[in-house]
Parts: sequence; structure tokens; C-alpha cells
Amino acid sequence: MTDAMQPQRIRLHIVTGAAVLGTFVAGCGTGGAGENKHTAVPRTSASRTPAGASLTEAQAKAIFANYQKVNNQANAKVSDELLRSNETGPMLEVDLTANKRIRAKQEKKIPAFYYRNAKFFIPRGTSPAWFAVTGTSTLGGGTELLIFVDAGGGTYKATTGPWLAKGQRFPAIARNPDGSATAVTTGAALGVGVELCDYLTATALNKRPAAGFAPGPLTSQLGKSWAKSVLKTNGGMRWSGGTAWKTRPQPVYALKTTDGGALVVSISTQSETYTAIRPDVWFQPDSAFFGLGPKRYYSKFTGDRLWEFATHVPPTGPSAVLASAAHPISATGN
Repeated sequence: MTDAMQPQRIRLHIVTGAAVLGTFVAGCGTGGAGENKHTAVPRTSASRTPAGASLTEAQAKAIFANYQKVNNQANAKVSDELLRSNETGPMLEVDLTANKRIRAKQEKKIPAFYYRNAKFFIPRGTSPAWFAVTGTSTLGGGTELLIFVDAGGGTYKATTGPWLAKGQRFPAIARNPDGSATAVTTGAALGVGVELCDYLTATALNKRPAAGFAPGPLTSQLGKSWAKSVLKTNGGMRWSGGTAWKTRPQPVYALKTTDGGALVVSISTQSETYTAIRPDVWFQPDSAFFGLGPKRYYSKFTGDRLWEFATHVPPTGPSAVLASAAHPISATGN
């Protein structure tokens, strides 16, 4: 299977609607929101007191315009320095990794692109201050949800940006009389990332996941695709292993929606780990990991992807995972 490629932010952003299979070969090394209706455990997001300074929309637009300018410069120069001046957190982590793959000639440079139809959502009174932007890329036409955070001294940097899945749409974001958005800072909805990781991991292991998510390309279909991948890798009795998702410690960003729920952006890591059963085999992981480690593994392989998810958590009913991006970040083994 191959990755379904989404438009690029600054590097290749891969959203797997189907799991990616490594190649396993026999031989001698020659020749793959508010309050959740199910629980009321309080959680805390990136929006916390004391309040940070609020931006005007004009200021946010200027930050976004500068981001796009520096973004294209970084693309053209494959510059880590420019990335660090423009990004932070998960986005910086994955794009520095992508630069490594480009230098290893395992990924192509990204041509210049911009965003159309940008919409800004600026919460008031958050600390650190942050805002969200949705925009349609001129390179491929996909829609991205970008989060910009005050990285210190009023300098805003992009920190995450999942892409809207085909056939999905973002819910309406609630607006205050002054046009500002409302950050969701407490409540069980902020734990949806943990629940999603448990759901995907269970599905990939062919176990019955807990209820709470609507079926779709980033829930039932994604988990089942990975279950097939694991079964194929383990089925020949050459390799044994599987895959699991786990939430990352990065902040959770959430906005109140007009239905009283929340749109939540969360970060997780998917680890794919396999160990050889026989001594006469080798394993070739998905090509997305090339440049991060060797192309062949003879006794053990672990590959990590960083996932960005955007999930609509309504006041009642199942949550819907609407947007995602997946990025290879490491490959280890021997």
C-alpha cells in the first residue's frame, strides 16, 4: 500500500488512509469540550492563566503572511535555521526530520505555495497566547488547520497543522460579539487524544475498541488498515510485532464550537515495532523512513511517526476525527 499524500505546509505531510506496509523477505540478506458525555475528568490545555496578550486580526494576518514568506524560503534553501525562526514544537520536529531526508535524497524539495481563503480564530486571555488559521493550499488544494503560539516576547511561530480529510469539514467555531474565539481550557474533551490513541491501537490489534468515535477514514478505516498491515507482516512467521499510538506531552489546543462542543488539536506518536523470528530474513520498512536509518533491518525494526489530529467533540454523541497529518520521525533497529 502507499501513503496518500496531502498538500505540503513546509515539508511532505502524509495522511495514511491505508496503512503502509514494509517488505518482509526470506533469504540470506539478498534480494516493507466542553465536558465529555462519558466522563468528567478535568484536563488542562495550552490555554492557561495568567492571560497572555491578545492579537488583533490584522496582527494575526501579518504573522501568517510572514510565516508563508519564510516557509517558502526555508523550502528553497532546505534551511534548519529558517525553520527554527518560523516554527516550534511538533511542526519544527517533523520538518527538521524532513530536511534530513531531503539531504539524504529521500524526499524532494517543496515548491513555493501559499494559502487562500484564510480564516482566523483568535482566543482572548490565553497564556501562552495562540491563534488558529484555516486555509486552502495553492499546492494541491487541501485545507490545513494551523496553530500559531507565542514562543516568547510576542514572537509567534507555527506549532502544528493537520490537514482536513477528504469528504470532511470543520465545524463552525463559536464567535464572541467582538469576533474573537473561545479557547476550551478545561474539561474531558481535552482528553480526546488519549481516547483516540486507545481506539486506534485496539483496532490495529483486531480488538474491539471502546465506543465514542464515529466511523471514518481516520478512525475505523485507519485502524483496520493497520490491522491488515500487521497481519501481513506477522503472517509469514518470519517477523512478529505490531503498532500502537500514544499521546505526546505537547499542549492541546481547543476552540469552542457553535454546538457547544470543541474542536481539539492533539499530538501522538505511532510506533511500529517488529522482531525477526527467523535468522534468515530481512525487513524493509516503508520508504517514508529512508534517510532516517538503514533501508534493511535483520533482527529488529522500530519506526515512529508523529501524528497531528483535529477532532470535533460534540456535547453528545460520538467524536469525529476530521483532520490529520503523519510524519516519520525516527527509524531504529539492527
